[in-house]
Amino acid sequence: MKKTLTILACTFLLAAPAFARYIVVLKNGTRYNAKEKWTVKNGKALVLLDNGQSLQFDPSLIDVAKSEEITKIGLAGANVIDLNADVSKPQTSNQPSLGSQIKLRKTPQQPQAVTPEPKPSTTAIAPGAGTMSASVIDKFQRAYENVGIFEHKIDSNGARALRAELTVDTEERVFHAISATSFLMVRNAGVDGAQIDMVELFMKTTTGGAAGRFQMSRADAEALDKRTLSQQEYFIRKVIY
Repeated sequence: MKKTLTILACTFLLAAPAFARYIVVLKNGTRYNAKEKWTVKNGKALVLLDNGQSLQFDPSLIDVAKSEEITKIGLAGANVIDLNADVSKPQTSNQPSLGSQIKLRKTPQQPQAVTPEPKPSTTAIAPGAGTMSASVIDKFQRAYENVGIFEHKIDSNGARALRAELTVDTEERVFHAISATSFLMVRNAGVDGAQIDMVELFMKTTTGGAAGRFQMSRADAEALDKRTLSQQEYFIRKVIY
């Protein structure tokens, strides 16, 4: 007997107001309704949204040609969450994962005081013992911004664990968050000496609604990174409300 998976999902719809003067389209497909074309200041693209808010990100993330095209025809796309996707069919796309778009840069080595080397122990270090490196937290913050998530709070939850609170309003950003998190975990954020075994993800909408809570283990991250587990399957199996 075939078992039917049923989950309760929220549907988010972003439609362009009629008075948007310019539509900014990112290379990952995200669209923003702006008052005017972006400007570049201090190496960052400044976008003034039609709701009065402003965003800053790397200009290289913008699809200039698509922005011009969509603005001319006056259309803005809608992003709709559908968490009841058919997960029985494997993903066949050969495109690189979202996480692979994140560039990891080595953190410059800072002079450190010499401390005695700890004695070897046969007891595993618990994720709650100690504090995660500030360099790792910084890499996570930058990575989330690279995929369009600008409202975030990243805290250490131990020497090998993090807690990330993210504001996401579309299906696209939910899966961007999952992809970016798994990508960084597998590579320990590109920080020498770091070890990331657990990331607690708390995702919500701008109105405060729950968009999904996860406890991503290193095994989960490796499965996502190797694509033996799709993001949709991960959401359905691991989401905690």
